[in-house]
Amino acid sequence: MLGVAVLGGVLLVGLSAGGGSVGGGRVRESVVEAHLGATRRLVRIPARGVLIEGSSGMGDGPGLTGPLREMLERAAEDTRVAGVLIELDTPGGSVTDSDLLHAQMGKLRDAGKKVHVLMGDLCASGGVYLAVGAERVQALPTTVTGSIGVLISGLNVAGLMARYGVEDTSVTSGPNKAMMSLTRAVEPEHQRILQGIVDAMYDRFVKLVSEGRKLPPDRVKAFADGRLLTADEALAVGLVDAVGYADAAMDALREAAGEGPFEIVRYDVEPSLFELLKARAAPSEPNAWLSLLTRAPRAMYLFAPSLR
Repeated sequence: MLGVAVLGGVLLVGLSAGGGSVGGGRVRESVVEAHLGATRRLVRIPARGVLIEGSSGMGDGPGLTGPLREMLERAAEDTRVAGVLIELDTPGGSVTDSDLLHAQMGKLRDAGKKVHVLMGDLCASGGVYLAVGAERVQALPTTVTGSIGVLISGLNVAGLMARYGVEDTSVTSGPNKAMMSLTRAVEPEHQRILQGIVDAMYDRFVKLVSEGRKLPPDRVKAFADGRLLTADEALAVGLVDAVGYADAAMDALREAAGEGPFEIVRYDVEPSLFELLKARAAPSEPNAWLSLLTRAPRAMYLFAPSLR
């Protein structure tokens, strides 16, 4: 019995130690390409997932925000790092998470590092928000990108409740406190307030794309209507600088970083025990999307047709 109690205590300590911020595991470095006498580094950062803090709520375990932030911070702190290639494959995510990571990329550039992005299979919405924070953006020939816009998702069952004689008897402190209630009819004033929030966040998105890609705002708005773009279409409108494969993206970073030789390193974040167990217990995909819908509503830079 004592042995069981001790084992349980050790497990509890392990869970507590690993249960801090998402991506609480340490950054692991793997040398991809070594060169004798190299004193400078180029870093490849794989970034695949939803831009959301904590559990993604989509059956994939932890969200991308924590691990990506850790890897960007590590690259900024390492004085040997001359440049970073972020391999970005994401449908986007939370407005706030997208903005925080965009700011982190700015800090990396302020630290004197070259920051490039290689768009993966899908780099949409919040993924674009991040990509425009880089000095150079390349898409794969098969990349799907775009979906620039803002979404506040919600469901309303007030009509269904009225049909079956069910009434919402909640008490609120003001007429707007029940805004986006699942069980009350949508008021025109609520719609106006929410549209104002969406418009303000959309304007910020357009501004960052305009600044990052050096395009006039009106030119950005011409394709920033939520549409998806192929790699060639993104190149034509100026959203990306080039279309090609990973070796070309790495060559461009090597040239931008200046005098070599360079050691090429890949970063990964090792999940903690807590994160592994949490991912194992994550709900299946359909239930996860429903979970995202029923959380407190939030503004999203997210390509998610199943939420509409």
